Amino acid sequence: MRRLVLVSIGFRRDGSHPEVVEAMDRFAPEMADMLAQSPLYERYARLAPRVEDWPVLVAKTSAMLKEDYDWTAEVQGLETPTMLVYADADSIRPAHIVEFYALLGGGLRDANWDGSLRSTARLAILPGTTHYDVYASPALAPAVTAFLDADAL
Repeated sequence: MRRLVLVSIGFRRDGSHPEVVEAMDRFAPEMADMLAQSPLYERYARLAPRVEDWPVLVAKTSAMLKEDYDWTAEVQGLETPTMLVYADADSIRPAHIVEFYALLGGGLRDANWDGSLRSTARLAILPGTTHYDVYASPALAPAVTAFLDADAL
C-alpha cells in the first residue's frame, strides 16, 4: 500500500469520549427497527444487495462496538505514510488524536525551516464538522487528494 488515510478513528476503544463508549455499550440488536428510521438506513436501503439483512448488520455492529481493542503496537509498526483526518467536534478525544499522530511519528519535533525533518504522517482537522458528517465535508476530498497525490514523502 502506497498511502493510508484514516477518517475519524481511534486506535484504542478509550479514544472515544466516555459518553460515546457508553453509547456503544448500549447499542443492541433490538435497535434495528428504530434505526430503520435513520439516514443511515436510507443509505443502506439504497446500496445493500439484501435490504432484509439490516437486522443482521445491526447485530454484528452491536457486538463489534462492545469489543475492547488497542492497536498501539500495530500503529507503531506502520511504515506506510498515513494521514489522519478528524472533525473539530469529533467523537474521538483530541488528546487521543494527538497521541495517534505521535505514534505515527507526527508532531514530535520541529519540521525544520525547509520541512526536511517533517514526518511522513499527516493530520487534518476539518472545521465545522462532527464525527457523523465529516465524510460529507467539502474540505475532505482536497485534503486527502493533496496527500495521496504528493510526491514521495
